Amino acid sequence: MDMDMGGGHSMEHSSKLPDDAMFYHWPDQPMTWALRTHLLLCFVGYVVLLPIGLVMEMARYKYQSIMQMAGALFALIGILFGWVNGHLDNIYARFGWFMLMLLVGQTAISVCMDLGMLGRTRRIDMAYRGIGVAQFFFTYVAMVFGVTNYLGLCSRGHLGQCISHFARGSGLMMSSMLLLVGMRVCGPMMLNLRRPPEFYASIVMMTVGLIGTFTEHNFFQSSASASWSHKDLQHTFIGVSWLAGGLLGVLMTWRNSPRDRTAIPSIIYIATGISMIIHQQDLKMASHTHFLFGAALVCLGISSICEVALMASGFVQEKGEPESFQYMPVLFMCLSGIFLMGSNRDMILFLINSQIDIVTYALLLSSVCFVVILYFCMLSDLYLALRQLSPVVKYRRLAEDAAV
Repeated sequence: MDMDMGGGHSMEHSSKLPDDAMFYHWPDQPMTWALRTHLLLCFVGYVVLLPIGLVMEMARYKYQSIMQMAGALFALIGILFGWVNGHLDNIYARFGWFMLMLLVGQTAISVCMDLGMLGRTRRIDMAYRGIGVAQFFFTYVAMVFGVTNYLGLCSRGHLGQCISHFARGSGLMMSSMLLLVGMRVCGPMMLNLRRPPEFYASIVMMTVGLIGTFTEHNFFQSSASASWSHKDLQHTFIGVSWLAGGLLGVLMTWRNSPRDRTAIPSIIYIATGISMIIHQQDLKMASHTHFLFGAALVCLGISSICEVALMASGFVQEKGEPESFQYMPVLFMCLSGIFLMGSNRDMILFLINSQIDIVTYALLLSSVCFVVILYFCMLSDLYLALRQLSPVVKYRRLAEDAAV
């Protein structure tokens, strides 16, 4: 029976679903006006204005402080509306206090620099930018906490598996965005690194493999109920292969020049993708989502091998703008990370209970991937435009400060 047929969808899984499957569904109560206002204001403040202010700071643009104050105002009011909503006993609300401290610290440093209360030294400059980058990262963490809390995910005895999917998927997605920003802002990325890009990709691969090895299926649990199935072994050994393969890639590229490329990470991507394509789950929807993840990894590996071969052979001459085919690994790396995050156990049960078919889910996650890439492309282009068009530098050069 086809999975996208309303009643048949639930009947197909009724005898296979775990006992806690009934808890994963859309919230019974609609979203309140305070929560809607909170989400809108925090989106404008944290996702639009504050990142633009951070880009202005990186470009040393003179109107950065105005954008910082506007973003801080929207974000602060948004946090207050979140507390008005009343649901404070959850990880998302508690994390809001940490976000508030970051916001107050960043805004206070900006105001003190503008009023001349703090000298525009290199340390103050680095501290301000560091808080801005940290706030940008933790905004994403807060968004993950908000979605999982609202949908009731990662809260019923499978926290390790949920953390594993979100941590590894986020690692892939963030790595793709760093690669994207590096290509667009730094020119030909391989010429701006002391080592080939595969060295840094192998470090990320080691980290993702380490997380997957020890969190996917409660590796350290020793109770009698912790019996391992073939799925447990497959997931764990995928983490082991990424850990070992990443270590191999690091050692092989440790002394390489930026032009001396390797296909080690690409081969691991392809091998993992094939294993996920043929990997079978108890639920049909779970098998479909793992297939999507595996297909994205195979495309990532193939496109990465093509990029390495073309760039390392000298067939493509390096220039300021990256070639169009260099964006393909970025796209598939981001897509594979999003598919991995979306294939955790709790989300699968939520999809089944909500009668969302795999095609709709794949299109949704692909759209999210395109929006994320578009967002970082716009921030990168804004930085380049401000660096070229702004004749005024916000801070004096360090040599002038030393002379004074």
